[in-house]
Amino acid sequence: MEVNVFVGRQPILDREGQIFGYELLYRNSEENRFPAVNPESATLQVLMNSFLSIGIDNVAESYKSFINFSGELLIEDIFSRLSPARVIIEILEDVEITSILIHRMKEIKQHGYQFALDDFIMQDQYAQHTELFALIDYVKVDFLAVNEAERKNIEVFIKKYPHIRMVAEKIETEAQFMEAKASGYDLFQGYFFAKPEIIKGVDIPSTLSSHSYILHKLSEEDADIDEVVELIVHDMSITYKLLRFINTMHFGVPKKVGSVKQAVILIGFEHLKKWMRILLVHHIGEHSSSGQVKALVSFSLTRARMCELIAKRIGKENSDEYFFVGMFSLMDVIMNKSWDDILPLIPFSESIANTLKGEETEMTTVLQLAIATEKLDWSQIRKYRAQLEISEKELSEFSRMSIRWAQQLDESYVEA
Repeated sequence: MEVNVFVGRQPILDREGQIFGYELLYRNSEENRFPAVNPESATLQVLMNSFLSIGIDNVAESYKSFINFSGELLIEDIFSRLSPARVIIEILEDVEITSILIHRMKEIKQHGYQFALDDFIMQDQYAQHTELFALIDYVKVDFLAVNEAERKNIEVFIKKYPHIRMVAEKIETEAQFMEAKASGYDLFQGYFFAKPEIIKGVDIPSTLSSHSYILHKLSEEDADIDEVVELIVHDMSITYKLLRFINTMHFGVPKKVGSVKQAVILIGFEHLKKWMRILLVHHIGEHSSSGQVKALVSFSLTRARMCELIAKRIGKENSDEYFFVGMFSLMDVIMNKSWDDILPLIPFSESIANTLKGEETEMTTVLQLAIATEKLDWSQIRKYRAQLEISEKELSEFSRMSIRWAQQLDESYVEA
């Protein structure tokens, strides 16, 4: 019933044999090979799976991540909220070096990012744009693809720039390792040390129409924040990834939120639009979702609205937090993980987190009443209705409204 996502990682070691970082690789299954996919899509899915679905701490632990970028993606502002301390931007070997690209790299460099050149060979364009190397921090040389004479030329050239660290990749034998060390390489990668490892996680299904419609609304002049928020909360996957985005990306502000609106305000419309574009492109290439998971997501939406309506009825001013509790109350089942694993990934307020963990809070009774109503557990319904002083008629109306609410967005997409 799980919707699995995958990331490959291969360690990069220092001269002492300690892990320096990981190169993150696109994978779409547990089969350890690179599938046929364009480089932009591969990078976007690596970013999505690593930072939003699985969690970068689970993928790369505390180490740096080398991630491939094409020229097109370097021009785009898709990593402006990644932590520069965690990500090294690896420029693919076929990227055309232009003055526009170098200007863009200077902008990125000002934010603290580091650059690596992948599969480096001597090219005429490097002689024409020597200013590029002031921006480069790592140069990766493929020991299988480049012969000894070519490597010597590269090594002599790179030594003109003492700040650049050389990475020997595709090291497959001890002899290659010793040769690379003797030639002044600082970092090492290859099958001699470890084959790529597959890291698997669980994603939450969404719909292409929801991504597109939200992006359309965000692009309207004078976009209405309340309307955008309403669209987002209809989609559990987008809501989850929005919270993961805040928790993972580099904002430098407190990251405990109690509502989608607070999250949208925290990010701002411009960054939200960029983030939604990433989600949209990522979703186009995604595999189809499990029907069982889709059903659980639908239940979660209905439960979220139910909790919100009950909270408003009993006079709670923080009804948005009750909505969150309902929406994410099945997350442990959907992701097949414990709450201890899930809660560090998303920036819930303490009261929401405690409720989801099963601790008794002021939200617990409302959540239990919503669950009892779904199950038609009449004894539990009577118990919690009495505690909250809600009539049977009111509860029936809330249930009807919640079910209808969860269906409305799909209908609005069709009409649109």
